Amino acid sequence: MHPGRFVGRREQLARIDGALRRAEAGEPGVVVVGGEGGVGKTRLLEQVAGRLAGSGVRVLRGACVELGTEGLPLAP
Repeated sequence: MHPGRFVGRREQLARIDGALRRAEAGEPGVVVVGGEGGVGKTRLLEQVAGRLAGSGVRVLRGACVELGTEGLPLAP
């Protein structure tokens, strides 16, 4: 996890927290985070995973295969 304060992202954290509350109530769901490189997706999810550590919640993490410098249109 990154050291230092985590600021902003209130809306995204609220959405993730809402999904967690629904999951705790028995409603299955998935949270998918997307965006351009460098916008803080990994930092956001590391913050969430850190908050959930020791809570019994299972956090699964996936990643995309590097497609080279050009990539493919609409590829993950």
